[in-house]
Amino acid sequence: MLNTNLNNNKKIEQKPTGYCGDCELCTKTVDNRRVRIQSNEIAAIEAIIDSHIMIEKNQTVYTAGNTFQNLYTVHSGMFKSVYLTQQGDERIVDVFIPGQIMGFDGIHDGKYKTTVKAVSSGSYCVIPFYPLQELSMKHRDIQNRLMKMMSEKIIQFEITHSEYNAQQKLVSFVKDVSELYYSRGFSAKQFPFQISQRDLANYLGLAEETLSRVFKKLKKNDVLALADHQITIIDMPKFLSVLD
Repeated sequence: MLNTNLNNNKKIEQKPTGYCGDCELCTKTVDNRRVRIQSNEIAAIEAIIDSHIMIEKNQTVYTAGNTFQNLYTVHSGMFKSVYLTQQGDERIVDVFIPGQIMGFDGIHDGKYKTTVKAVSSGSYCVIPFYPLQELSMKHRDIQNRLMKMMSEKIIQFEITHSEYNAQQKLVSFVKDVSELYYSRGFSAKQFPFQISQRDLANYLGLAEETLSRVFKKLKKNDVLALADHQITIIDMPKFLSVLD
């Protein structure tokens, strides 16, 4: 079966509908780890999902202005959410890794506000929103998890745009990614980091040269290192102390 990505008219291979992995919608956190929820409501969610749609780097999941119909969950790889400023510059407003949900920006007025692109090759699942909304009316737990995810996005936005200095902005972001990978059973100290320094600087609101200096400083101080698209947190207590 083939799924056509309407934003770039390229054919994307699609696996059969069904099990979608460990997204935020179908899991709960136990001891800082994501654990799948075993219930009839999860089976109902999986019944409406198109899972594991493959995508290549720079291809789009959806484009700003498209009619809102779906939420999307990252199965593998990394994705970025961008919009164009009035000056025509691309501004990255969010970054997504496996398990996270994309597309909340389309709920408000029925059109997506941003464009979501693949930072690296990967895959995602499609969650039709209106069938999901019907399920949430029958299952209060689904509704509660949706509300929690949306509120977390607001908090994340406020932190990203807080008064942190450059080093704290970087460490705060890496900490979030570290915790997300750890919650899904991976190492909290070493994990994939496919986003380019240019894109990361854009997202954090920093000059690329500033971000490069921060990475060099943190490596020199044996705090963290970036090499071959992989982050290594060298000293976790020193790493966390940057945010104090």
